[in-house]
Amino acid sequence: MRISTAWSQQLNVKAMQNQQAKMVKTELQLASALKNLTPADDPVAAAKALSLDSTLAQATQYQENINAAKTNNTLEDSTLSNAVDVLQRARDLAVQSLNSGTLQDTDKQAIGHEIDQILGNMQGLANTTNASGEYIFSGYQTKTAAFKEAIPATAPKTYDYKGGTEQRSLQVSADRQIADSDPGSDVFAFKDVNGNAQNIFNALSTFREALANPNPATDQAVLTKVLNDLDSGLQTITATQAKTGARLNALDVQQNQNEKYMVDMKSSLSNIQDLDYAEAMSRFNQQETTLQAAQQSFSKVQKLSLFDYL
Repeated sequence: MRISTAWSQQLNVKAMQNQQAKMVKTELQLASALKNLTPADDPVAAAKALSLDSTLAQATQYQENINAAKTNNTLEDSTLSNAVDVLQRARDLAVQSLNSGTLQDTDKQAIGHEIDQILGNMQGLANTTNASGEYIFSGYQTKTAAFKEAIPATAPKTYDYKGGTEQRSLQVSADRQIADSDPGSDVFAFKDVNGNAQNIFNALSTFREALANPNPATDQAVLTKVLNDLDSGLQTITATQAKTGARLNALDVQQNQNEKYMVDMKSSLSNIQDLDYAEAMSRFNQQETTLQAAQQSFSKVQKLSLFDYL
């Protein structure tokens, strides 16, 4: 079989073009740091990478949820600590009022004014908002203040819970949710000694009314119940604090687990996607040398002709 000079040159040109295409691909790999430039390069690896990307995106969302839950729980914990301090002062005043039969009217007025401040302070704490303006003690009804004064006004004033009763939770892993706060109905409300529903604001309001309008026939019983209610309120709040602390610990543990999982997933993704620079550079140099040799050889062969030997 005889091969013409033109055909031989065409074969050489095609071989050089193929070699140049290989070099371009290697250059693109080096520039992008990716092993596969398109899904067609390795469909199986592309499918695995897509799945790992989705898994990492979900894990990242879990970490963001954990940060949000930690922020809210930390805010709740500090708010409840303040509430305990405030209510402890109210309890001290209740004991003082109950045990001091010689209180003058001016003393009662002074205690009454302080209870007014405590009541306002407690309502502010119960209606605490986070950085996003959400009421943290209103469950899922985050745009509604947890406790409001009842309308129409009564004497003593009464306060109602207006938030949601369901505890708000966030997804922190594929199969786990952790609460980011507690509804105010579980924090500031309780059962009194008679088993009736009560909240800390109504107890304080009753205390204020007893000081403003004393009745020797009933004051002892009223103040005794107020003291019991304050004790129940303090117990409920401190119990909630313990749950909040437990959630914060659980969030720390879950965050560490997620971080380790993400490291493993990123390592698997790197094995699939990332380019081996040393191998790629070695391949590029070899391709460059091969191309240069082919070009030099083609240049010499191109000048040859059968007529040179006739």
